[in-house]
Amino acid sequence: MKKWTLLLGIILATVAVQAASLPNNIYMKAMKDEIKRSMAKLRRPGVEKPYFIAYKLEQLTWGEEAVASFGAPYSTTVRDSQLNAYAWVDIGNAQKDSMGFAHAAYYAPYAYRPRSGTNLPKSYDGIRHTLWQLTDRAYTFAAETYQQKQAYERSKQTDKKDSLPDVIPAKQVNYVEEINPLPVYDANHMRKWVKEQSVRGKEYPFIEQFTVSVSPVQKDSYYLNSKDGFYQKSIAAVQVEWQAQIRNRDGFKRKYGRTLWLPDFSSENKALAATYTDGFLEDLQAFNTAVKGESYIGPVLLMPEAAGRFIYEELVQNFQNLKGLASDGEAVDTTMGKFSIEGQRVMAPGITVWDEPLRREANGIPLGGFTPVDDEGVAAQTLKLVEQGRVVDLPRTTRPLDDKKPSNGHALITHQSMPRERLSNVWVEPAEPLAWDDLVSTFLDRCRELDLEYGYVLHQWPGPYNENLPVWERVYLDGTSEFVYGLKIDGLTTRSLRDILAAGDSPVISHIDMPGEVGLPAQNVDTPALLIEEMELITVDGKPDKEPFVKKP
Repeated sequence: MKKWTLLLGIILATVAVQAASLPNNIYMKAMKDEIKRSMAKLRRPGVEKPYFIAYKLEQLTWGEEAVASFGAPYSTTVRDSQLNAYAWVDIGNAQKDSMGFAHAAYYAPYAYRPRSGTNLPKSYDGIRHTLWQLTDRAYTFAAETYQQKQAYERSKQTDKKDSLPDVIPAKQVNYVEEINPLPVYDANHMRKWVKEQSVRGKEYPFIEQFTVSVSPVQKDSYYLNSKDGFYQKSIAAVQVEWQAQIRNRDGFKRKYGRTLWLPDFSSENKALAATYTDGFLEDLQAFNTAVKGESYIGPVLLMPEAAGRFIYEELVQNFQNLKGLASDGEAVDTTMGKFSIEGQRVMAPGITVWDEPLRREANGIPLGGFTPVDDEGVAAQTLKLVEQGRVVDLPRTTRPLDDKKPSNGHALITHQSMPRERLSNVWVEPAEPLAWDDLVSTFLDRCRELDLEYGYVLHQWPGPYNENLPVWERVYLDGTSEFVYGLKIDGLTTRSLRDILAAGDSPVISHIDMPGEVGLPAQNVDTPALLIEEMELITVDGKPDKEPFVKKP
């Protein structure tokens, strides 16, 4: 059940997106003036005039970071802020425009992307000049795509009377918040803290690398389109990261990492981060003594962090890019989500899933997915995506799905894609959550029913730093356990969502890092532990890594 505080937050955000006026700063002024000029003068012989132009500027600011390995501080450079720009142009009209199409000659999911520029000069003239160049490139791209799209539709003999319009216009709104400088933290205190935390790695002979870092970062976003939709927002946080490499007792080297996002680096949050160092070292000790795993088919209990990534890969991604890109060749839009039909059964009963773009924080932690206005200038709405295991609503943009319903403010860009359907802050809520002891009992009871000697618990989902690390825990029927390495999930599909037997009562936020993303991740999943009825685990073959000629000092 949604809480009154969330409802109040939605009401306040709705008021905000209706009341703001265009800020008077160089970012908004440069975008406004270049849009006005381009809409009036941008022409090419034989080509339609612009129908829609949108710009987005993102300024990334880094504070002085602190990094240390085994108690020895690294020499770090204080980075200046970096201003990046995105531009896209649409030509034609609402019935038939230039977007939603990818030419087969260069088709790839990443080819359908905005024109972008990095490290812009931070001045009105510098921004205008870059936007002018990006707009020219975006207009050329739109003109080529428009012609190809028209030829494609003629070849398919599309009936214009019966076909959907390419765009269902939506009310444009705005949201503005004051943008303050990134807070300045005492660099000496940060360096002292990472030194104290990282030196603890020396206590363990099997740890070959152990690095701790603290990095303040802020992302300021400015958006404006030709239909007067705009927003200005900012989010700042502190990233604490642990990275280690161990050599386990069988001689295999494994890398592992953990990241914690904090609203600031106060004494309270430093103490919280220190407990993560404790847990990280405890995990490394357990992984060091892990035994080689064996193939397995049976129940798997996903701890909250692993469950978050599981939900992202099998559920979130299948609610995104629902309107596939058309193409004049045989290329298939491999990014297109599968959950596009209301009433479709996608999960086990008893679970509700929400997308909450208006959530700005959770348990004091900022959320990079906060999206009061989307990248088409439409007010974002909270959606109930799944109820009783079935799809009840879909993220929509101004480019209609087959159900012809209007946008609900879920058109977002990435550095790899122009605006498409996308989720932000996903909340998984079981109807009957179980306390931890009850969840473990249910897990082991199911193993007994299947006549298994043990089941597996997954603590961390495979990722950039822990792909080969033994994050599996083998739990025997009497409750004893041991860690294993050398196992991976085989044949994981969306069917596993329907195999959820039970869920815990202590959810955890997982921040989903994407390639090339800087600052707080723009997508988050809040979920408790999940018990999956059946997963197949297979062994990964490999030889022990070569021992160093000289022992660790």
